[in-house]
Amino acid sequence: MAAAPPPESSDLNSLPKLPTRHVLSLVLVLGATGLNAFNDNILKMMLVGLAPKVAEGALGQEIGAWLGAVILLPFVLFAPLAGWLSDRYSKRGMLIAMLVAQAIILLLTGACFEAEMGTTSVLLALGTFFLLAAQSTFFSPAKMGILKELAGSRRLGMASGWMQMITMVGILAGLGVGGAWFDRLYESTGNAWQAAATPIWILFAVAVVALVAGLAIQPTPSHPENKYRTALWWEHFQNLRECLADVPMRRAFVGNSTYWFVASMAAAMFVDIGLALHPDAKAGGAASASSHMTLMVGLGTVAGSLLVAWMSRRGLQLGIIPLGAAGLASALFWAGAVPMNTRSFEAALVAIGLLGGCYMVPIQTYIQDRAAPERRGRVLSSMNLLDSIAGVLAVLLLVGLKAAGLGFAGQFFTLAALMLVATIYTTSLLPEHLLRFILLAIVRVIYKLRSVNHERVPDQGGVLMLANHVSYVDAMVVGAASGRKVRFVMWDVLYNNPATRWFFELMGTVPISATRAKDAVRTVAGALKQGQVVALFPEGQITRHGLFNDLRKGFELMARQGEAQVVPVYLEGLYGSIFSHEGGLCFKKWPKKLRYPVGVHFGHAMKAREATAEAVRRQWLDLAYVALQARSEGDAIRQNALVLAEVEWARPGDTLICLAPEGSAIHRTLAAYVRQKSGVHLTLDRTTKAEPRIVIGRAADFSTTSTDGARLVMCWDDRDAGTPPMALRGLMDQERLLSISLLDPVMPAGEEGNQRGHLPGSFGRIFNGVLDAKALDAMLEKHRLELTEDGFLKNQTILALTTHEPVTTSSE
Repeated sequence: MAAAPPPESSDLNSLPKLPTRHVLSLVLVLGATGLNAFNDNILKMMLVGLAPKVAEGALGQEIGAWLGAVILLPFVLFAPLAGWLSDRYSKRGMLIAMLVAQAIILLLTGACFEAEMGTTSVLLALGTFFLLAAQSTFFSPAKMGILKELAGSRRLGMASGWMQMITMVGILAGLGVGGAWFDRLYESTGNAWQAAATPIWILFAVAVVALVAGLAIQPTPSHPENKYRTALWWEHFQNLRECLADVPMRRAFVGNSTYWFVASMAAAMFVDIGLALHPDAKAGGAASASSHMTLMVGLGTVAGSLLVAWMSRRGLQLGIIPLGAAGLASALFWAGAVPMNTRSFEAALVAIGLLGGCYMVPIQTYIQDRAAPERRGRVLSSMNLLDSIAGVLAVLLLVGLKAAGLGFAGQFFTLAALMLVATIYTTSLLPEHLLRFILLAIVRVIYKLRSVNHERVPDQGGVLMLANHVSYVDAMVVGAASGRKVRFVMWDVLYNNPATRWFFELMGTVPISATRAKDAVRTVAGALKQGQVVALFPEGQITRHGLFNDLRKGFELMARQGEAQVVPVYLEGLYGSIFSHEGGLCFKKWPKKLRYPVGVHFGHAMKAREATAEAVRRQWLDLAYVALQARSEGDAIRQNALVLAEVEWARPGDTLICLAPEGSAIHRTLAAYVRQKSGVHLTLDRTTKAEPRIVIGRAADFSTTSTDGARLVMCWDDRDAGTPPMALRGLMDQERLLSISLLDPVMPAGEEGNQRGHLPGSFGRIFNGVLDAKALDAMLEKHRLELTEDGFLKNQTILALTTHEPVTTSSE
């Protein structure tokens, strides 16, 4: 039976996690990538150590320049063919073929060293190094192109970060271990040939094991429609020209080649610096010094690649690029300004690697993602070709700078100036991405953000996100949690403020008019038709009591006219932050703690015609229910305390007088509440004169207690008899609070009455999360209640309820 075809990239994006086979395949591809880089650089360092000792003339003295030219030449010669092979055949098949080639080349290299024929053996080994570089030329587009087929677009940034990290680990291990390995073997044996041959035989054995493991990689599709043409051998610049014709791709190519220009020149400089620090060829040490410098840069690149992978785990972040360019320019200047062979110089090298990774990884990820599947190999090969040309130009520039008498400091300053230009250029191209990245980074510093089910957001087409409105940073929080770029809706009165309009324009904010409803609908629908993600808050106002407000229905028409899918979003935990109206204060209270925990829960996408206000509200209820159950761990008392902490009733300084008996559900709820609400006190003493005070109990508890002077009277009962006339009503099902009435919050001038906290004769509003939609329906039916349009629970009849049967939620 034929194996099932692998899922498409778009299918992978919708999965909460990758299939096991894909994860295993990614691990194997990353392992093969690291081994390939390790082998290239081990052989390079063997030749760096060996050639000065056994070869005559320029070959021995200028081995670094020889190696630099040889490693770049195959990318220039074979780029179109390498790209076509990866497009025509399965990228998995190409990887396996290159693993076979790697083992054979290592076998030939070991034989060259064993022959011990002086300059001839070095020349032959240089030839096998050329073959290994050619193997890398064909390996590169296959390894990079397979990432999207195994991980999908949404996880491509993370996978690319990991690949760059693994590549750099391989390079580091090869350069860092290679020089020291050769020097130690040479010191112990005195035979330079055996010092070079022994590591190669070990690598040959490892390469055979890697070949066997590579057979387990997930099959990937081929594209037989890509026919062979003899012209492939000389279509270098035609393919490159086709890639550069796409303006965004051209900019990405130039940015990526700029990095490799810097990297190639710096790598050649390290060989010169090593020789300058250890001028005695017979004494050795130059190879180790060069390896150490490369190790420092590589360690930084590993850290930078991991950082980018982490920041891109929900989508590519292009805003990192200008920051990486600016940081790399600073690090290069630092390296030139301090003495070599010092701790400060080493720290500068680490910074070069870290910030270079932050600059380069997002660019390469963008190129991989933008390339069409049937052309991805040729695009990546063209990228490698341009990078190789940049590397050759870098070596030529280095030769020119040395001829002009410019020392190492001047060489570093030259590279710093180049990256400063790159910083200005990328900032001018990506101002919106840069600003968005900085703002979202600030949000993540302030909030410990947890994104739940973000994969439910369709990865293509127009999407209307509808979130509850809790604070003034809701837009940034939703944007930080989403894998796609999100535009937000704002009233044009605020948008047109001259002082801030530039900011809103950069953020892609969609301005709408509060007085021209049709224009507002057309504006949002137009953005949705363009395939954009637009977020708005259908309540139309920030909650001042902590609970849901009624939904305005204008979004229904926006979604239908925009032909968009609708995704409800529930924001959890933001009420209580400094940007919310908790305590009647906004921006006027200290943060409770840094990394304030916040959850962003994404609902199921709905078609426009299905996305009514009622359907969105029901999904909010379901999302809030799941969130609350997770936080309370199913404990009813803990749940009660959590929901009470996120509504506007008690304030610091209040004394809660509990009329219910000690150990009752109400008493345990209030005790749990005051443990997490600073400045609020609890007592069972009914005679206390503490001010201000709030009296709480069930209807029967008020029969013997005066409530005179109380700031609030709270009655959690469904009975009317015995309830004080001024009491704010709520429902309690055995041990679980269901609803609460609140004082009407203070509203801005002109908005009075827009958010009501209580309604006479009602049981208040449902707490967010205590019931999902199905359970709410059951409760309303069982207790003959109805939910008013503005969210209050009322009797269906004028008769008082007498039943006290427990309400059962759908999850129970």
